[in-house]
Amino acid sequence: MQDSSKLRWGWIIAGAFILEIALIILFIPMLQFVDISRIAPFAGIGTFGLGFVVSWWIVRKVPGRRLLHGVLIGILATIIYVGLCLTNPDGIGSVIAMYGPVLFVVGNGLRIVGTTAGAWFYGSR
Repeated sequence: MQDSSKLRWGWIIAGAFILEIALIILFIPMLQFVDISRIAPFAGIGTFGLGFVVSWWIVRKVPGRRLLHGVLIGILATIIYVGLCLTNPDGIGSVIAMYGPVLFVVGNGLRIVGTTAGAWFYGSR
């Protein structure tokens, strides 16, 4: 019998990495065809939508505490993204400037809201 109160860190970590890889696959190729300033406003929508789908898919595999798993997937994915931003040769300030401070914070917040919503939606069915 599995303990439904345990956090499944493997699934949380996998979900966060899957989400960030999916976002990279979605947005990076677009940069060849469209200026970043035209994509940036849609980044929040993409992070919410993909966060929802990834979290919904991952929490199906955990026996309990699904909402907490969804929140943690979003938080870890955000930490991964900020870590990637810190590796930018021009610094994280240039990434924030590219989005604008408000859009940077809102977009990253939408990642966590999306993963939480996906977990909640699965749990409410």
